This record gives sequence, structure tokens and C-alpha cells, in this order.
Amino acid sequence: MYRYLFFDADGTLFDFEQAEHQAFHLMAQQMGIAAEEEHFLQYKACNASCWKEFERGTLTLDSLKTKRFERFSAETNLPLDPVFASQSYQHHLAAQGILFDHSLPVLSTLVSRGYTLFIATNGIADVQWGRLKKSGITHFFQDIFISEELGCQKPDTRYFTAMLERSQLKEKKQHCLMIGDSPASDIQGAVDSGIDSLWYNPHNQALPSPLKATYTVHRLEEILNLLTKPV
Repeated sequence: MYRYLFFDADGTLFDFEQAEHQAFHLMAQQMGIAAEEEHFLQYKACNASCWKEFERGTLTLDSLKTKRFERFSAETNLPLDPVFASQSYQHHLAAQGILFDHSLPVLSTLVSRGYTLFIATNGIADVQWGRLKKSGITHFFQDIFISEELGCQKPDTRYFTAMLERSQLKEKKQHCLMIGDSPASDIQGAVDSGIDSLWYNPHNQALPSPLKATYTVHRLEEILNLLTKPV
């Protein structure tokens, strides 16, 4: 049934938790800030709130890059320049191509079976390209779709439309499968766009009702039992 596989990046192939942890502490070290683990958790909260505002359309991506550090500085009373902090953090994050252990075996097996692979990721283009190149996996993919470059992000159906049009698969949706860990972006976007979806659910969570994924796996390696060969 499926020939074309669209993989989410962060949380599916890439260990973003570890990447942002590394990047945050390298940024703090570069700025001479004695950051504790609680500071990282506070940054994550500020970052998450900014991304939610961006998704609602009340904050631009350019503003988000510095606003999260403005809020972090205000909440922690740590003296930092939000512009320099943003530049430093993005520089260090772009160098964190940290993959999960399952990623390379799954990708190489699927390519050897004849599937055509794509990356479909939200995020800042410079950061995502840096991490992808650092990881050494770009050769597995026919094309890479990054939300900042497309001008919209998952789950917006415009993202999926642009992705399908560029890959010339708009009339072949029945052969496409979106694979990702996020119900809100990967699964919802696929459902709204008429694409089958596979939810990678390593933490055994429940999908918010009435959202339904076509398939669910708890270990990404399990998809190799489903995707034996393209039809």
C-alpha cells in the first residue's frame, strides 16, 4: 500500500530532549552563566509558551527566537542579552545531531526495501539543517521539508499540501504514510490532509479523542513488521 514515508524528526528520529539540554548548557557556559538544572527547566517552559503563541499566530518566528530568552531572563533574574543568547543557543543546537539508537537501522532497512523517504519537520531552518547534516542521515531522504522554509508548520494543512505538491505526490496520497510522535502536529495534520498516519508512542500515552491514527507503535522498529516492502 505505501511507497512514500514522511518522517517527523524531533522525538521520532532525533533525541531533541538531549539536544536542547546540551545546547542550553553550552550557551550558558559561553555567556558565563552558572546555570543549574532548574534553569534549564525554566527555559523549557518559556520556550514552550512562545511556541504556543507562535502556533496561535500571536508571535512571529523571528520574535520567538529572542522572546523566549527575554522571558527566561525576567523569570530567573539571570543577566543575559536575549539576542546573543538566541544566537549562541541556535549555534550550539544546530551542532546536536543526536539520533535515537533505532533511527539508523530503521532508515537503512526501509531504504533497502525500496521505500522513498522524506523528512517532515517543524522548526528553525538553520538549526534543523545543521542537525540533519551533523547526524549524517540526509542521504536517506529524497527531500526534506522544514516549516520555516515552507512558511507554515504542521498540523496546518498548507504544510502538507506544499509537501505533497513539491514531491509530486498530491494524487498519490493513498501511497503516503506520515510517521511521527506528536498527536497535535504529525497525526492531526495527516488526518486533516487525508494521509494515513503512524503514531510512534514510546510512552504509551492516549490519543486525545476523537483523533485516530491509522497505526500505533511503541518502538519504532515495529514499523519494519508493517512495512515489509512497497506495493
